[in-house]
Amino acid sequence: MADAADRLARSRLAIVEYVDRKEGRRGRSGAPNGAGGDEGDQWEAAQAAAASGGGGWFARIKRAAKSYWYHHPARIGLQVATPMLASYARKHPVTYVGIAGVAGALVMVARPWRLVSVTGVLVALAKSPQLASVVMSAMSGGGDDDFFT
Repeated sequence: MADAADRLARSRLAIVEYVDRKEGRRGRSGAPNGAGGDEGDQWEAAQAAAASGGGGWFARIKRAAKSYWYHHPARIGLQVATPMLASYARKHPVTYVGIAGVAGALVMVARPWRLVSVTGVLVALAKSPQLASVVMSAMSGGGDDDFFT
């Protein structure tokens, strides 16, 4: 019985310390003298910023690309085709790899990337209705104001 009471007392103490520590951070951040606390608080703040997904420029570009792909029309076609192709690949793996090889060879012979100019791709990208949301997603941060650092 004493063991349970001891555990209860320790958990209450841990909760009180956690709440005091959290309230102490708020008080220090709003201090007029600009005291930011010791290195431990700075380390905890850096960890919280990293965990919030605010990361660097690469994380923001990755998030913007995910946002663009989420709204892309080809995503729906891929979601429909993936289960069908997976079941076909399970039933006929050699045929599946053969078809993939022939398709790759046809793409290399036909060179479809030569039919589309870079300017055409840029114009199509600029006309995309998701462009504004992608740019905003790339530039928005999780509290960071330094986009390029």
